[in-house]
This record gives sequence, C-alpha cells and structure tokens, in this order.
Amino acid sequence: MDQGRTTAWALALAGLIPFVGCAVMVALKGQDADAWLGALIAYGAVILSFLGGTRWGAVLAKGSPDPVTLVLSNLPALVAWAALAPLEMPGSLRLGLLAAGLALMWLWDRRRPPGWYPALRATASVGAILSLGLAVLVSV
Repeated sequence: MDQGRTTAWALALAGLIPFVGCAVMVALKGQDADAWLGALIAYGAVILSFLGGTRWGAVLAKGSPDPVTLVLSNLPALVAWAALAPLEMPGSLRLGLLAAGLALMWLWDRRRPPGWYPALRATASVGAILSLGLAVLVSV
C-alpha cells in the first residue's frame, strides 16, 4: 500500500474516534451526556460539510465543473447547518439528519475513484452512522 493510501486510511479511522467516543459518552448517561451529545452533533456536522467540500474540490479539479454537481456538493453543508440551527429540535432528529446526510454522501461516493476509496468511505461511513444511531437509541 502506498503512503498516500495508508495516510488516507489512517486519517479516516482516526476520524471515527470522536464519533465512537462521543456516542459512548452519551450512552453512559453521565452528568455531561448532553454536552457529549452536542459535541457529537457538531463533529457530525463538520464531517458532513467536509464531505461536501471534497465533492466541490473534485468537480472543480476537472477544469470544466458540472453545475449540477457544484450545487449538490453544497447540500451537505446545508444539512449540517440545519442540524446545528438554534431551533427547538430534539437531539435525535439532529442526529438523524446527520446520519441521513452521511448515508447519502456514502451512496454518492461508492463508485468514486480511486478504486480503494469506496472501501475507505464504507468503513468510515458505517462507523459514523452506527455511532450516531447508538446516540439516537440512548437519547430518546
């Protein structure tokens, strides 16, 4: 495995640590569970926005960007913003928005080159979505 691929995998797996760690802290239902839930929602929003940005960058790198892809690549940031908006909304709904956004990005990226990238995205997405799901189950 080349160094770039190894680094990408290491970063993707390390990126799961906040998802899993925050979800576990929420599940433990300690006095800081709400703070950990907020941290999980914030981190999920950051990652969802990042994934939209990777699409934006990839389409711009092609030289003649596809307008539809440019528009669609902005939707993850809007979903992330909605999950963070200061509205009366239960944490489970915020987590659900993020999980849905991550799942849709995973589906969009499943055939994206290079050939090893879909496996990386599947691993990272499943770990993130399961973490958000655990937090939903224990926070309702």
